[in-house]
Amino acid sequence: MKLISFVLACVTIILLATACTETVTPTNTSTPTGAAPAPSASVDELANARANYAKNCEACHGPKGEGGLVKVDNKRIKVASLKAEHAIKHTDEKLMKTITAGEEEMPAFKDKMKQEEIAEMVRFIRKNFQGK
Repeated sequence: MKLISFVLACVTIILLATACTETVTPTNTSTPTGAAPAPSASVDELANARANYAKNCEACHGPKGEGGLVKVDNKRIKVASLKAEHAIKHTDEKLMKTITAGEEEMPAFKDKMKQEEIAEMVRFIRKNFQGK
């Protein structure tokens, strides 16, 4: 009986010693500091353009980009639809130039938006109003 107690005591001590010295691999799966987080599928890559559209364009072109008759500075003007055939046929460069420099009654936005923002606006128009 003393032998069994002695063996059990030794096994217990060995197990405790092994458990206390065992190296555990961390299970923390967070992104290491300095590394870029993985892109999320729910991120709106055109959020900035959407905000710029609401701020600078929506008053005339409307929330759906359909344009129409609009009163600007006590004057009624016909605003082009961004969904119309002629707008769809414009190249990206033509749309950027029109937004940058203005055209007819459309004001220029070169002093209100950076060129990167204007390029984002063209992508926003293509995706949201023209289905491209």
